[in-house]
Amino acid sequence: MPVTVVSGVTGVGMSSICQTARKDLPEEYTLINFGDSMLEQAAAHDITTNRDELSSVSHRKIRRLQRRAGEFVADRAEGDHILLATHLAVDTDKGFIDGLPDDVLSEISPDLFVVVEAEPALIVDRRDRSDRDIEPASPRTIEFEQHLNRSAALEYARDQNAPIEFVENSGGVNEAATELLEILDDGHS
Repeated sequence: MPVTVVSGVTGVGMSSICQTARKDLPEEYTLINFGDSMLEQAAAHDITTNRDELSSVSHRKIRRLQRRAGEFVADRAEGDHILLATHLAVDTDKGFIDGLPDDVLSEISPDLFVVVEAEPALIVDRRDRSDRDIEPASPRTIEFEQHLNRSAALEYARDQNAPIEFVENSGGVNEAATELLEILDDGHS
């Protein structure tokens, strides 16, 4: 079944958009948050139960968690349409890494990539109001992160021969979720 990857930087509202859109999608759609799947794998292997601690896990362990989460997504895609919320460039204590390394990307085999963005100053404000333990960021830092996400989306889409769509989340979650639903309804997945 189709896999649609929805990506954005922390604070852009990607998870909220996906959750809101999911309410209006047919039941054959399953929403999976890749970071949550990785955290479930981390907890099952006694690595961590705190999502914010994933950024400090060794690169080798992160790769293993990504592979296991990728296998979970691929298994679910055998029977369901998947809406996969994820970061395509992951910020770790050692720097940014691929959100979907080659083997994981191949396993998941996405049909469509949707990049969610917002004005950098708005994302800074959302991060400042977040309950999560997120490093403070400047608009310039957010610009850089969004550029990394765009670049990764282009590379991944090229590797999968899949299209990329864009959703703006500056007006609010409901508007952005409606945009996402229109993209999915246009027969992309």
